Amino acid sequence: MFRKFVFSLAIVSLAAWCAMTVACGSSGNKTTSCTGGPYNVVGDWEITVTSTGSQVTGYGAIDSTGLALFFDNSPTTGTGDTLQMPTITGACSFSGNIVDYEEPGGPFTGQTVSDTATGNVTSATAISGSFNGTGNSGTFTASPFSPLTGSLAAVTGTKTGIAEGTLNNQSVLLPSTFTASGTGASMSFTTGDTNLNCTTSGTFTQVGTANVFDVSITFTSTGAGGCPVTGTLNGIGFESSSDYFGLNGHGADTYLYADVQASTNTYVVIEFF
Repeated sequence: MFRKFVFSLAIVSLAAWCAMTVACGSSGNKTTSCTGGPYNVVGDWEITVTSTGSQVTGYGAIDSTGLALFFDNSPTTGTGDTLQMPTITGACSFSGNIVDYEEPGGPFTGQTVSDTATGNVTSATAISGSFNGTGNSGTFTASPFSPLTGSLAAVTGTKTGIAEGTLNNQSVLLPSTFTASGTGASMSFTTGDTNLNCTTSGTFTQVGTANVFDVSITFTSTGAGGCPVTGTLNGIGFESSSDYFGLNGHGADTYLYADVQASTNTYVVIEFF
């Protein structure tokens, strides 16, 4: 999502979430003292990052370990980037690194930008904070959102998974069969052998009663060509009634999103519909 002026990574912006370049560097931020909490922050969140008069919104979730991931779907600033926040467990203050992972296969594929940030959780419905980079700074706010209309339930039957971007110059297409598995709305899926000689299997494990899933996807090559990646990818997912990337023509459906780490410098967002 981040429109980058073509500079070195040393001056590429974290506030790409603001569709502007803000140089990143270490900051002297200290954790803001506070009282209250801990709050239950497990759920779906919408984040807005503001800098230099610009704003960008991301959609994602926080799980019970404090993993907080958000993806961009802006048609004007690019799509498929992932923003990983510092660990957010519900304690009234937090600090750490914010990392921007560029869309795999995009013009800045493989690049990451890291900055330091501090923030506060002031209630179960409000998160805010700030970051400082070299020569610029910005703020972020997050609030819960409800991506799914209707009741949360395990998805069953056939779905098509498509990754935003490419992995190792290969498109990721996952014709999948979902079944209910485990507790609550948890589910598992498999894909058959494709003409690329690749199979996958995965799980969406519900976190408590929230519309949040810890996601695990394993890619296995079965012949020449094989998978664009091999091994197990882990991350966060949620169900939605919205086609954020327009891959299904914005038709009515239950969509599954998986934001999973494909390598140390790449997150990939997969949409199932």
